[in-house]
Amino acid sequence: MLKTRHMTFPITLAALFFAGAAIAAEEPAKKDEAAEPVIVGNPPAESPFGQLKIGMSYEEVLAIVGKPTSENSWCTGKQHIPFYFGSDRGRAEANFKGMGQLKFNSDVTVYPFRICKADKPTTLIHVLYDPDSTGELAK
Repeated sequence: MLKTRHMTFPITLAALFFAGAAIAAEEPAKKDEAAEPVIVGNPPAESPFGQLKIGMSYEEVLAIVGKPTSENSWCTGKQHIPFYFGSDRGRAEANFKGMGQLKFNSDVTVYPFRICKADKPTTLIHVLYDPDSTGELAK
């Protein structure tokens, strides 16, 4: 009787583990649609925005498009997740008059007391082509 009681806990634990693994395998993979690279609008092939490709570095983009009219950067909040080393801990956007907006992943610096500063933009993740753009930051 005593032997049975000690074996029940490990067997129950193993059953819960395998049941959870089976449920996780059946669920479809969920995607974070906001983080997916995307091109919005239909930039003409001869325009600077038409020559951009998702994944280009910030320096490559500036060599093609030129200096932005306005820029902004921020932290996404993922910098506070322990052991998260993904590339989307910071974001940066560059607005161009008459062309639209570009969004980049950005390096971040985390200071004491959970203060975060988005630094240098790294890779292009979103292109929004808008020929009527003023180039100003959204208010």
